[in-house]
Amino acid sequence: YSSRLLLFWRVASGRRAMYTIEENAFCTLMMHCYKHPTHAVNGVLLGRETSPGEVEIVKAVPLFHGMLALAPMLEAAFLQIDEYCTTCSLTIVGYYHANERRGDAELGHVARKIGERVRSRFNPACIMLVDNRNMHPTVDNLSVTTYNLVGNVWISVPAKDVQLHDAASTMSHLTELIEGGAQHRLTDFDAHLDDVSRPWLEQRLTATSS
Repeated sequence: YSSRLLLFWRVASGRRAMYTIEENAFCTLMMHCYKHPTHAVNGVLLGRETSPGEVEIVKAVPLFHGMLALAPMLEAAFLQIDEYCTTCSLTIVGYYHANERRGDAELGHVARKIGERVRSRFNPACIMLVDNRNMHPTVDNLSVTTYNLVGNVWISVPAKDVQLHDAASTMSHLTELIEGGAQHRLTDFDAHLDDVSRPWLEQRLTATSS
């Protein structure tokens, strides 16, 4: 069944979408998960289509932890993200999600609905589902499964079509950030709503608090 969907995907689009994740985006989405290991977390991915079907993901914007289906707050977040994107020539190219329960690898209703919203605005958009069974990504296993919408079904993208830019350096930097506690200084939109003085769209995370 999945092979027939992949064939349909290739015939319908003429190509498979391919994704490159930049260091900043990957480290941010992983740190969001590390900061809230017992909660569901989500966020959006910003980037650009560098050529037809080839997407560069340059930034992850953390949204919520815990309750993810608050429509009014989601609308407010998207409005601010859209405005931010116009200032830096980026667009929303995807959505990331981590489930609350360890071992839950299902792409649930909330993830699919938000993913569909992003897809309606950017055709090669993806969902990246973090594998919370393995929160120790490596060069060979990024601990994320990437999905594309084909017809009405989200299907996984072959791992070879999802590349982490300068993977060894990125993994080394992620380790430094986590060891330095940078995840605790990360601010998502949830936390921004509690304290609007905390920036969430543009934040520079380093391995030290200085």
